[in-house]
Amino acid sequence: MMRMSLTRLAVWGFAVVLVFAGKAAFADEWPEQSVLHGYLEEGARANPGLQAAFARFDAALDKVPQARAWPDPRLSFGVFTVPVETRTGPQRMRYGVSQMLPWFGKRDLKATVAEREAAALLAQAQSAKLTLFREIGAAYFEYAYLGKALYSAREELEILKYFEALVETRYAVSSASYADFTRVQVERAKVEERVASLNDYRLPLSERLRTLLGRPAGEILPMPGSVPLMDTNWDDGRITSAITEHNLALATLDAKAEAADAAADLARREFFPDLTVGLESIYTDAPRMAGVVNEGKDPVAITFGINLPFDQEAREAAVRQAKNSARATRLERADKVAGLEAQASRLLFGVRDGSRRLELLSGTIVPKARQNLDASMDAYQAGKASMLDLLTAEKTLIELELQYHRVLTDQAVRLADLDVLAGEEIPRTFSRTPALAGEEQARDLRVPLTQPEASK
Repeated sequence: MMRMSLTRLAVWGFAVVLVFAGKAAFADEWPEQSVLHGYLEEGARANPGLQAAFARFDAALDKVPQARAWPDPRLSFGVFTVPVETRTGPQRMRYGVSQMLPWFGKRDLKATVAEREAAALLAQAQSAKLTLFREIGAAYFEYAYLGKALYSAREELEILKYFEALVETRYAVSSASYADFTRVQVERAKVEERVASLNDYRLPLSERLRTLLGRPAGEILPMPGSVPLMDTNWDDGRITSAITEHNLALATLDAKAEAADAAADLARREFFPDLTVGLESIYTDAPRMAGVVNEGKDPVAITFGINLPFDQEAREAAVRQAKNSARATRLERADKVAGLEAQASRLLFGVRDGSRRLELLSGTIVPKARQNLDASMDAYQAGKASMLDLLTAEKTLIELELQYHRVLTDQAVRLADLDVLAGEEIPRTFSRTPALAGEEQARDLRVPLTQPEASK
């Protein structure tokens, strides 16, 4: 009982400790790290699905002492319908107690089967924990991306309002066409619809995160501030090695195969008989004649018995069943390894590709798009570009900035997927997302767009 209590304590401790793994690596570079860690801890303690997984492990662990227990002693009692007359007196009833002794090693093998089955459920519970952490992280980062998308759409709407005011002023003095005016209005209507849609999408994203945390219905969670920039110092080979060595799905299959091996050994021992020992006595009345030796004494017998393993075919079938189960599990494991390697390769490519795209977007593409917008704005005010050119440049810049945050979000989810595959949290650093050349573009554009008109 003490061993099982310590095992459960270790399991729950493991579940909570991993919530804080890597906290030191975060330092204070990413302000929202405490919020996400709070969500992970809350999910580990309150998510019903995770609690159910560990409850199944607890239930399986309680099978171990049951499997190792001795069979219950057997008490027997019988009454003679007609007393048996003997020299020492009439025998009226018999009673006894017996104990079945399983063949050597059967109890230990039954306990081994139960332990390995519990180990499989423990691996499944730990996998459920990592999957929950992945789902919480993915929901959190998607929620943060929604915030960025909503902020960007609102900024774009402000820009379009200023564009509309600018075109309206120029249209009044015949320096802009009616097509320019309607084009801006159409774009503004489209962005207003997108803002409304993004606002409406907040509720399902909040509900997804709230459900994972196990919180009661009705609460709308605050929108996260940002998605961090992530990096890991583990190379591809080390990550792949961790996946093939520590993946929890493989650990589950290993435990199941070991349970099947133990079951096969147990089935082989069923060919040997179990021994039953007992003590039996017969209640005897006083004899009808006096002076009889041992008159009225109850005879006592020590009994021995064995079961006869007569049905050999059934026992052979049990051995074959256990061996085939072990073989099937190991073949499933081999197939799983191949699938994990392919999945890891795909995710690692995504991480490398995401890093390249982030560097390209932040270092080259977004700054160039900002320069293009500045040039388009100057050209429009000088009468050398159309409103379509200006709208295209503005829309391109905003889409590229959103693309940068989309790649950040996908990068975070891929790393969480690798955690699940590796069966542990892959160490990584989290840092604040660097400011892009072009962010808060509405604030930058308001003054230069209105100054020429104010000077007229």
